[in-house]
Amino acid sequence: MKMIRKMTALLLALCVALGAVSCSSADQSWSAEKDGDRLPVGVYVYNLYAAISLAQTQDGVDTSANLLEQEIDGQPAEEWIQNEAMRMTKEIYYLRSELEARGIPLTDDEQTQAESLASSQWGYVPDSVKKYVSLDSFTIAYGELSVMMRKLFDSMYGEGGEREVSEDELRTQFESTYYDFDYVLSSLQYKTEGELTGAEGESDEMTDEEAEERKALFDGYAADINNGVTTMAQAAQFYADLVGSTDTEPSHELVNGDTLDSSFPSEVKTALDEMEAGEARSIEVTILSKGVLLLQKNDITADTDDFLADENNRDTLLTSLKADEFNGELDAAVDAFEGVTFNDAALSGYHASEFYTAP
Repeated sequence: MKMIRKMTALLLALCVALGAVSCSSADQSWSAEKDGDRLPVGVYVYNLYAAISLAQTQDGVDTSANLLEQEIDGQPAEEWIQNEAMRMTKEIYYLRSELEARGIPLTDDEQTQAESLASSQWGYVPDSVKKYVSLDSFTIAYGELSVMMRKLFDSMYGEGGEREVSEDELRTQFESTYYDFDYVLSSLQYKTEGELTGAEGESDEMTDEEAEERKALFDGYAADINNGVTTMAQAAQFYADLVGSTDTEPSHELVNGDTLDSSFPSEVKTALDEMEAGEARSIEVTILSKGVLLLQKNDITADTDDFLADENNRDTLLTSLKADEFNGELDAAVDAFEGVTFNDAALSGYHASEFYTAP
């Protein structure tokens, strides 16, 4: 009897050490089921990890503080994350069902695409997640989900879809959200190597007078371009000759507004929004140091035909135009979708705290 009691105590201690997941008699290999089709528990675990990242983007969340000590939409953050992970898991069943109902389930080639997509991203999954998530589970949660979402989106908004986006809508979206411009940048704090004479003790820092001269030079370039005296290409060559630079051509950009916001000083977008096509301006900016930018706005409509000729570009425009509408309706449809059962005994063994490190 002593031996039985001792073995029982050891077993209980082991269960505490390993967690309920390891010692429950229930089958904890699956996370959700619908009509006999079970998803591996690793699908839910990856979604739990993904939901943590999503939680950090929600309104009111302070990313400099411990996420799990905050609330989201009036819920404790960990509860919100768990619910979101379950919703994301349920979404897989909804997408499978919806594509089947439309007569367009994933083809063998699309399944292969999902596997390839998952394999390409598998290296970015942290080891703390891989401890519970196999590549097969990740392929379902990430690869298959991504391919299904895109297929449903295209079937709704693409060519022949019930909400097909017209060519005119795509043109308007491009011309209203993209920017085409050329620029030449000079520091107002440091000289280029070509400006230095090599004299002993020479500093590479500009004096206030030199900075003012550089600003005046760029102001003159802008005025000459606007007056038709010179071109942007010629101004770039003049500047390169002056400072001994090999960059003899202006930099060219064709970017959307989001990229412009994230990659350029705010003064650039402000100026471009005020400028007419063909206009040039000299503006002061701050990047790593103070600088002056010779900027010319180009006619975006001249790019439209070439941009729309590329299928990837069209997909990008379509997504930017309809993604919010699609995601809102998808969320509502998933919430209303019935018939999915969750394996609470398995899910209860995983917590966001295992995959999140507080700042």
